[in-house]
Amino acid sequence: MNRTAVDHSVLEQNLDYLQDELKVLLGPYISGEAGDSLEVVKAKNGAPVAKLAADSGAVHTNSLLDPQAEASRWADSVQYRDTRISLVYGSGFGYPLLEYVKRKKPYTQTLFIEHDIRLFYTMLCHVDIRPLLEDGTCRFLVGSIPQIQSQLQYVMTGDFLMQSSRLTAHFTWLAHRNEKEKYLGLHEWFLNTLELMIGSIGNSIHDTLAGLYNTMENAEAIVQSPRLASLRGAFKGKPAFIVSNGPSLDHNIVHLRQAVGNALIITAESALRPCLERGILPDAMSVTERSPDVYHYHFSGQELPKSLALIGLTLIDPRIPESVEGPWVPVFRRLENSARWIQHAIMESGESLKGGSSSAHLAFEFALWTGADPIIFVGQDLAFGRDKTTHSRQSIYSEERLSDQVRALQNQPAYEVPGVDGGTVQTTRLWYEFKSWFEQQISLHPATRFIDATEGGAYIKGTKLMTLEEAITSFCAEPLDITLHEYLLRCTPSASGEELWLDERLETMLQRCEALRRKFLLFAGRTDEDLRSCRLIDKACVLHQSYPDTEIPAYIEALIREQSDIYHNYTDPDISTYMQPLLFAYQKKINDLGEIHSLDLLRQMNSLQSRMLEAIRQTCTLIAQQLKQAATRVKPRPGTAANRIE
Repeated sequence: MNRTAVDHSVLEQNLDYLQDELKVLLGPYISGEAGDSLEVVKAKNGAPVAKLAADSGAVHTNSLLDPQAEASRWADSVQYRDTRISLVYGSGFGYPLLEYVKRKKPYTQTLFIEHDIRLFYTMLCHVDIRPLLEDGTCRFLVGSIPQIQSQLQYVMTGDFLMQSSRLTAHFTWLAHRNEKEKYLGLHEWFLNTLELMIGSIGNSIHDTLAGLYNTMENAEAIVQSPRLASLRGAFKGKPAFIVSNGPSLDHNIVHLRQAVGNALIITAESALRPCLERGILPDAMSVTERSPDVYHYHFSGQELPKSLALIGLTLIDPRIPESVEGPWVPVFRRLENSARWIQHAIMESGESLKGGSSSAHLAFEFALWTGADPIIFVGQDLAFGRDKTTHSRQSIYSEERLSDQVRALQNQPAYEVPGVDGGTVQTTRLWYEFKSWFEQQISLHPATRFIDATEGGAYIKGTKLMTLEEAITSFCAEPLDITLHEYLLRCTPSASGEELWLDERLETMLQRCEALRRKFLLFAGRTDEDLRSCRLIDKACVLHQSYPDTEIPAYIEALIREQSDIYHNYTDPDISTYMQPLLFAYQKKINDLGEIHSLDLLRQMNSLQSRMLEAIRQTCTLIAQQLKQAATRVKPRPGTAANRIE
């Protein structure tokens, strides 16, 4: 075997087609700063093969006899038909991927995942992989596991999720032999993320409209409130406690009093009462739900401390910020397209947070935004306590009026997960999803310390376990330089005397609301044309069924190709939030038909598309009516603070 030198012409050809972000990643290797590429030898047939160091000695990436033949055998074992999304773990020095791309279906989106950057760079130096780089349905994700996780989040768009019901995963032989556990961990993370993202689509159109109505009614208060942007890094290096309402909270909450003034303390809204009843004054509480029940359960008739800040999504019930005397930090949710146009209309910039799926998630993300470190969990059981308790005994969930909700939670199917004490605890599917979200976010912030001081419940991967008393002793010796309340008062627009131009902002919002209403009507009209195409296709199918020897006209075949992905016509960002549940439901049924290779399957697909288009037309028409109604509820009110600001 002869050692092979770098072929710079191959490298340059590959780099010409490589994704820009990967060129940046490979910069230190291309410049030589990261050292030499891996050793490469020639197989018996002359093909280059890389040599890897392993615990058991040197490992070659491919067969030393015929790498292409070996790769062909692997590619023959892969499932291609009916696959919409394919994940391939490990590059295998390119040969398996080149054989794979010869066989894959044109409709299959493929992600090639390689965690060894040096191996990937060496492959680019020796193997011409332009057939992979030129294929618009293929994409490489390369780097450390956190880097790949970050790249995956950008890839997992709405269209990606739409096709994910037909997903397959494969390991190249090299990855299976030497890196299986690492890639399996990444795949588990991917599936959990996919599950959470698909779950986030579940909001009904009614809920989405409720959030829109609330955001529009909150517009005046949002403009007058401190900006999220002003809080970025504001508490860098300071400890922050995220207080939730798990059953373990009753056992150690008394220690939290020692952290007041020496750390940020942010509670979920349901954990506020247990804190206040023990004389613990948090800096802020977080609220994410748009339901009026949240106001009635936690805020109606309550007298809250004046220094208590509200960290709340813009879509919360307008009565909540009105009932809180302390400052409100309104947070636009990053993936909430239904309110993005409102943010553009009334705000100077587009800062937003993901918001997660719970108030604890928002509190956690807000703490990250402020630069807090460490971030310490309290009451974050995410599991049943003894006797299947669900919440703190001091919370509203111990009252009779919520007993049905508690019993429903206790009757849900339970799952065993690792507990903080080394044994197992029982959790629900929802709590498990909450736990997975925390774990994913923790994995993306390796420089931040995360402490679980719950002293009970499920183990959150990536956290260090401490008692609450230990955490306070370790991190809360010094008082904060400034309290959150004081900081927010300084950030309030009225404190700086800046001109708010409130009436102009609200007018811009109303104009954009009208433009959006017209867009929905436009899309309602667009369905007429697409439905005509469906009717033409159906007539052609009937004709062909009656006269099998008759060829389907070329223009009908073109229509069929266009209609196969007709849902793309209704994924405009301004309307996608309202269309997603509907599109996902129908696209799942269409994907389940598999590859359309018969007249019967074509007619079934066409029928589903017709029903989908009818539903889209009705939905667009109804939402246009709702937007017209919503606009009547946000006119500036004479004599309010909106008109008194100069």
